[in-house]
Amino acid sequence: LPSCSEDDGNDDVLNWQKSNVAYIDSIAGVARANSDGAWKVFPATGLDENAQWDNEHCVFCNVIAAGSGTRHPAYTDSVTVNYSGSLVTGVPFGGSYDGELEPDFDVPLTFALASTVAGFSTAVQHMVAGDTWRVYIPANLGYGAEVKSGIPAYSTLIFDINLVSFRPVGFKE
Repeated sequence: LPSCSEDDGNDDVLNWQKSNVAYIDSIAGVARANSDGAWKVFPATGLDENAQWDNEHCVFCNVIAAGSGTRHPAYTDSVTVNYSGSLVTGVPFGGSYDGELEPDFDVPLTFALASTVAGFSTAVQHMVAGDTWRVYIPANLGYGAEVKSGIPAYSTLIFDINLVSFRPVGFKE
């Protein structure tokens, strides 16, 4: 008699995880080979920036446009950003705008930087007002093994981030 077995999806999860690791490794190769300043590589906040870290501990940032600001937000600051997020497959999962960024029309969101995933907050802490970066975040600096709002476990996250402004949390004008 033939037997039936249930597929619990573990192969799909393992394949997704492997493909996301391969993707971030390919991005890391491009970013680490950068010679023209178009890419920036940062270890997660709290790690020694002078040490060599493997790809799962770093965010990889492609500079789309440089801002004119001179200061960087702190982890405890409130930030105002235009951003869009997607998976390696190109499937969008959220943000303040759809499609191409149109700063004159898009409405940025304001939130505490500390409320974001580690990779997002790490990247934004290195930006200045006016910067627009495409940020590649390995799974463990995103949601890791957790499934979050339709984002599969072990997902590399890709964000286009435009830092509009920032200020200390609780600051009143």
